[in-house]
Amino acid sequence: MDLGTNPSNQASNTQGTMPDPYATNPQPSGVSKPMIAGILLILAGLLGLFTWLSVLTVPSSAIDQALTGQVLTGYENLEITAEMIQSILLVCGAIGCIFSILALLGGIVSLKRKLWPLALLGSILGLFTVGPMLVSSVLSLVALILLILARKEFNPVSS
Repeated sequence: MDLGTNPSNQASNTQGTMPDPYATNPQPSGVSKPMIAGILLILAGLLGLFTWLSVLTVPSSAIDQALTGQVLTGYENLEITAEMIQSILLVCGAIGCIFSILALLGGIVSLKRKLWPLALLGSILGLFTVGPMLVSSVLSLVALILLILARKEFNPVSS
């Protein structure tokens, strides 16, 4: 006897005795894509902020010590000073901190399920926060994919 073709069996299945595994709209679980993306973006932002703040605090004496005795073949006439490198690190560190803060902000609005474009911008800029061993970039990439898949779960912007 084929149970799948009998309409009375299908009706009794929808009365709550057994959940239908082929239902088109299953009950949502407690964890959603925007929540996971928000947590990942907050982690990426914090790791990136920690990394870039540590770059900003590198003393010029440590850079000078690293440069001592270092000469690249073919670039003997090029004078690179510790102050030059520190100014480059300062600019990169400031940009990295801004990107990390925007990733944090994107994570917060993703948790609230508001402002999908800002959450998306935070995840895109979070790709450039680098973090320790590129962890922040990977977390931001996963969050970006989740945010793209979860666009309909965000509240529309009221104007």
